[in-house]
Amino acid sequence: MFARSALRTTVQASKSMVARQQIAKRSYTIPTAGEQLSAFFKARPVPVDVYPILTFTAMMCSYCAYMGTKHIREDSDHVRWGPGVGGVKFELPGSQ
Repeated sequence: MFARSALRTTVQASKSMVARQQIAKRSYTIPTAGEQLSAFFKARPVPVDVYPILTFTAMMCSYCAYMGTKHIREDSDHVRWGPGVGGVKFELPGSQ
C-alpha cells in the first residue's frame, strides 16, 4: 500500500516536472526575424489603398540606389573622397 502510493506520487511529480520543462522551453524561445516581421504585418495589416504609394516608394528607392552606384562606379574621376582621385592635392596649412 505504501509502495503503491509512493510510486503514484513520484510518477505524478515526474509528469508535472516534464510539463513544467516543456512550458519553460516554449516560453523562452526567441522568434526569428522573419517570424517577427510576419507577426508585425499580421497584427497591423497594410490597407489596400496604400499599395500604390508603397510600390512607387520602393521603385524610387531602388532607382536611387541604382543611379548612386552607377554614378560612383562609372563617373568616379571627379569623386573627391577617394585617395588621389579628383585632381585635388591635399596640403596641410603649415607646409607651404
